[in-house]
Amino acid sequence: MNLQLITGPAVEPVSLTVAKNFLVLDASFTQDDGLVSALIAAARQYAENYTHRAFFNQQWRLSLNNFPVWWPEHGTVSPVSRTEYLLGTYWMKQSAILLPNPTCVSVDSITYVDTTNTEQTLASSAYYVDTTAEPAIVVPVPGRYWPTTQAMLPGSVQVLFTGGSYGDGVEVNTCPSTVTTAIQLLVSHWYANREASSAVSVKSIPFGVDVLLDTITVHCMDYNSH
Repeated sequence: MNLQLITGPAVEPVSLTVAKNFLVLDASFTQDDGLVSALIAAARQYAENYTHRAFFNQQWRLSLNNFPVWWPEHGTVSPVSRTEYLLGTYWMKQSAILLPNPTCVSVDSITYVDTTNTEQTLASSAYYVDTTAEPAIVVPVPGRYWPTTQAMLPGSVQVLFTGGSYGDGVEVNTCPSTVTTAIQLLVSHWYANREASSAVSVKSIPFGVDVLLDTITVHCMDYNSH
């Protein structure tokens, strides 16, 4: 599995003005505006990686080597022809594609390389997306199953999707204070400590960044948990 960012968020959860106020920098002091803006972006990326979320709308590409329920000799297995291999909950476990970086806003496309080495786009009517789940669950619609892909071809399945837990950041912004406060704490620390190492021993603050972010962290991203 490989995950690639296609389009990042249009805005940051914390504005430059808010960050400068937190840093107690005068509004007229603009020399470090570029630095502070870069630190805001870095802090947001750290917080997203830590929580396994996309805060504002972002488009991602999930690359898979094959669809779930895959048999080495026959590609994707039909629940009709190989029921002996599909014992268990086919829909919610064996056939599910879980999408990282919740909350899922939409699945924009699913493409795959078929057995003739031709790229195909799967019709949106062929699968169902539960965007309320975290992570989102994508399964075939009733009576359908995933198509057979080219055997052992890395990246033969591509899922393009948009994720954003707290809106687009422009018209919709429900980002909680735990996120914005954690970002401001990180920006403050990095602004005051601009080197990769220090002779001074630094300790994490109890109830600091990690404790704030733990309140929204997605802890489960494995296929067996659903």
